[in-house]
Amino acid sequence: MQRLVVLGVVLLAFLISSSAFSQSFTDKAKKDSAVDMSDEDPAMQKAMERARVGLEAFLRKAGSPPPNTDQYSVKVRVSEGDNQEYLWVSNLKAQGDLWSGRIDNLPMTRSVKKGQSYSFAKTEIVDWTYIDKSQRRVFGNFTTCALLTKEPPSVAESIQKQYGLECDR
Repeated sequence: MQRLVVLGVVLLAFLISSSAFSQSFTDKAKKDSAVDMSDEDPAMQKAMERARVGLEAFLRKAGSPPPNTDQYSVKVRVSEGDNQEYLWVSNLKAQGDLWSGRIDNLPMTRSVKKGQSYSFAKTEIVDWTYIDKSQRRVFGNFTTCALLTKEPPSVAESIQKQYGLECDR
C-alpha cells in the first residue's frame, strides 16, 4: 500500500540552507510538501525499525532533555479513510497511555491542521528526532535517511555529513 512520508519541520530549518539538496527535494521541503515513498520500501522499513529500537530511550530523554538539546519530535501515522500520511508532532506530553503534541507539518488530510493538538498511542510512533545544538547534530530522523536513498548519492552523503545523520547502519 502506498503511503506518504512528510519531511519534518524539525529538520527543515537546518536543511533548507544547504546547497547540497537537489532542487526537487528542496522545493518540496520549502513548501512543507509531502515526499512520496511507500512505507513498504525496504529503506523505509529499516528506518522505522531503527526508530522502534531507540524509542524508549528517546522518550526518556525527551521527558528530561539534557542541556543544549531541543526540538524533540515524533513522526506518527495519521489516517483519513483510505488515505494515510506521516506527520511530525512536537511539544510532547504523556497522558496516561496516550501522548499528545502539536502537528508541525501542513497535512494533506482534512481531519487535522498544522499547529493543532493531536493525541496518539506510542505504538503509532514511526520515527523520532531531536537536535543537539552543542554538537550541531540531528539524532534520529531515520525516515529522512530513507528519503535520501532516492537522492543522488553525492547529495545524500553531503547532507548526512553536514548534519550528522547516521544513515548507514
